[in-house]
Amino acid sequence: MTLKIYYINTETNLDEFEKGFMLRIYFLYGDDFGEKVAGNLINFSTFCTSCGDACEHCRRDYGSFANYIYGLNRIPRDLPPYLDKPEDYFPRNPPKCDLLIVVGVHQDILASISVLAEIMGVKGVIVPIEDGSWCPAGLQKQVERSLEEIGVVSAFPRPFCVLDERGTGDIIDRFIKECKVGRPIVEVEIQGNIITKGHVVRTAPCGSTFYVMQQIKLTRIYRMNEKISEAHHAYPCTASMQYDKTIGDTYLHMGGYAIRQAIKDAIDRELTRQLVREKPPVQKSVLTISRA
Repeated sequence: MTLKIYYINTETNLDEFEKGFMLRIYFLYGDDFGEKVAGNLINFSTFCTSCGDACEHCRRDYGSFANYIYGLNRIPRDLPPYLDKPEDYFPRNPPKCDLLIVVGVHQDILASISVLAEIMGVKGVIVPIEDGSWCPAGLQKQVERSLEEIGVVSAFPRPFCVLDERGTGDIIDRFIKECKVGRPIVEVEIQGNIITKGHVVRTAPCGSTFYVMQQIKLTRIYRMNEKISEAHHAYPCTASMQYDKTIGDTYLHMGGYAIRQAIKDAIDRELTRQLVREKPPVQKSVLTISRA
């Protein structure tokens, strides 16, 4: 997918921004994953083609958050190992925004991101990490400290789909809640021991949750682990298979655990609802979240 967008909101009501009603998001990215996340939020008609001719337009109810995206700026990939002046690669005359999402940029640029955050007046910075080379643990601590010093909240989810609300009501919590992205939350309907319907409440930032929920329909509960894994890989999940001692696993596996847990929780809620309605209980599944 190629996404060429730099300043999207040419028709947005700036009064709404000034009153603080709209969330203004800016992407600074050096990896295609940044375009994937932006595409999910924009939700243009050809964003997801994974189901091919079998598409049921399951993303229609998600809507579009294109009016939240104030700009995207891609950092070149072919940069030297060390940058004397990383600020030279910042966007020129960047707009004032609320949230800066930094995806897969050169480490020297990331180390200086507090400078850009202050220029843009952002309230929060999210640095999703889909590969350990994007942001080693030591660099993360350095960036966290520099942002904290200027009063900017931050999050470094490993990977992006484990990002969850912190309960602080800050700009990152607002992003998760309003844009319905982060750690997946889903609901299901069950007849007998078969998943008949699925609904996405909150999607993984890459948009894979919609595809997974389509693929598990008409699947027996005892086969759910296998079906989730197949769909998660087929979307595809682009997180690295690199082991990260910070999280004790690979990034791709962590993404798989997140959607598996979301579906397990949804099954448990549906079974509880059926019991409350005094319907015959559905046989418990063998769905587990074991990392073995």
